[in-house]
Amino acid sequence: MHGIPFPKLIAHFIAAVERSGATILRADETSRRPAQMRILGPDGPTVCCVFLWTITLGGGGPAVRPAGERRIQLTNVSRFPLRPGMRTIVGGWSDEFGVYAFWDPRRHRNFSSRSPSLQIRADVLEQARRDGIATFLRPSAEGKEVVVAVDPPSLLWYIQNGEALHNTDTETGAQLVHELISPAPESEQKIIESSRSENETIRRLELVQTMRAFRESRFRPQVLHAYSYRCAVCGCALKLVDAAHIIPVSHPRSTDEIDNGIALCRLHHSAYDNGLLGIRSTHEIILNPDAIRRLRDANLLNGLEEFRSVLPQTIRVPASREACPRPENLRTGLEARQWPRHLVA
Repeated sequence: MHGIPFPKLIAHFIAAVERSGATILRADETSRRPAQMRILGPDGPTVCCVFLWTITLGGGGPAVRPAGERRIQLTNVSRFPLRPGMRTIVGGWSDEFGVYAFWDPRRHRNFSSRSPSLQIRADVLEQARRDGIATFLRPSAEGKEVVVAVDPPSLLWYIQNGEALHNTDTETGAQLVHELISPAPESEQKIIESSRSENETIRRLELVQTMRAFRESRFRPQVLHAYSYRCAVCGCALKLVDAAHIIPVSHPRSTDEIDNGIALCRLHHSAYDNGLLGIRSTHEIILNPDAIRRLRDANLLNGLEEFRSVLPQTIRVPASREACPRPENLRTGLEARQWPRHLVA
C-alpha cells in the first residue's frame, strides 16, 4: 500500500468538502504540506491548516506490529501549529476503507523528527465506512487521545463541528459515541443522567449535542450523493443543488431518513416548497393550479410558460432503491403543502 502524494490527497479532501456544499478559499498553494484554507460552510467560515498523509499498513509485518494496525507516517513536519481562530487538522486518508481518520494535534505538540507514526485500528476504519463515524482511544505522549474516523460525506461536519469528539478521552466516552450514532429515543437522557459528576454531565451533554448534530448533518450529503449531486428535475449540478425534505421539517411525520429527501436545484427547491411544483407518488411532476391562480391574482405569472416548458414528465430517481423517495412520503409532502386532494396520488 503506497503513499499518495500530498497534492492528490488535498485535492481529494477539497473535492469531498465542496461536494457537501461548502466553498473553499485557499490561502496559499496546496502542493506542499500543510495546506491553509478558509472553508465557507453552512455553520459559517472555518480557517484550517491541514496536514494529510496516507493511512497504510504498519511496517515490519505481523511479527512487529499488532494485527489490524494501520498508521500514518509523519514525514516532513516538526510541529503542528495551534493558533486561536484556526483549526489544525492532522489526518490521513485510507484508500483501503474509503474513509478519513483524524488525530488530536493537542496531543502531539512535541515529537521526534525521526518520522514518527500515529496509529489506528482497521476495525475502526471499517466501522466508519459502515456508520459514517467511529472513534478510537489510544495512548499518546501527552495523555489519552481520541482518534476520529469519518466517511467523505461527513468530512465537512467533522471540520466544522467534530472537534468536541476529541474531548471524549475515556473508554466510556468512546463507547458512547458508538451508542449515539443511532440511539433509541430515551438513550440520550439516560446517558446524561448516568453521569457521576457535574463535570462528566457537562461533557456528556456536549457529546449528545455533537452526535445529534452529526445525525442531522448526514441528511444533506447522503441525499446529494444518492442523486449524484444533480437536481432530480432538471439535472443541474454546479453546486446549486439542495437536499430538500419531501415531508417538510415542520411536519410531525418528517424525518432525516434518506427516503424523505430529494435533490433539487435552488429554483425547483423553492418551487417545491412553496407549492408551485409537486411530485406525485408515481414520480410524475405536476404544477399546482391553486398556486398558479394565486400568482395570477398577484400579477406574478411572468416566466411560467418558460418554467413549464422545460419540465420533464417525471423526476430522475437514484440507482439505490433505499434512497428512492417513499410513495407515502411524496403523498404526505403534497398534503402538507395543501395541494388539491384530487392531485395527491
